[in-house]
Parts: sequence; structure tokens; C-alpha cells
Amino acid sequence: MRSIFGSPWTVAVIALLIGIIVLARGGFGSVNGQRAGLGIVALLLIGFLWPPLGILLGGVALFFLVLTHGTALFQQVSQAFSGTGGSK
Repeated sequence: MRSIFGSPWTVAVIALLIGIIVLARGGFGSVNGQRAGLGIVALLLIGFLWPPLGILLGGVALFFLVLTHGTALFQQVSQAFSGTGGSK
């Protein structure tokens, strides 16, 4: 268990999940997306310097994103899969 909480790669996985949510909600081209991109870079920097703090900050940020955008993201994904178009 010590290696999970002391590894900077855990922070990289959390940052990747945050990046996926940002991409699904509009990308990095908007002002909020650019702020999220800077936040991800800062999270990676903190995480590679001191992994426990990076995991804590990244976990809180990921929880906040899922809490605020989770239902809209779920609806967006479920509409994409339940479409009537496509070839058979």
C-alpha cells in the first residue's frame, strides 16, 4: 500500500482522469479548459515533487469534477450510445 501512496504515477493517472473529463466537457480550448490544463500541469509538478500531496489535491479535484459534471457527463455518454443512426 505504501508504494501506491508514494508513487508519482498515481498522480499521473489522476491527472489523466481529470483530463478525460475536461475533454468530454468541452476540451482545453475554452477559458475553463485552459485553467484546467494549467491545474493539471501544477498537479503533475506537485505530484512528482511530493506524491502524497499531489494525490490528495488530485483526488479532491477529481471528486469535485465528478460531483459537479458527473450527471451531465453520464447523460452525454448515454445519448451517444443510444442514438438511432449508424449502419447495420
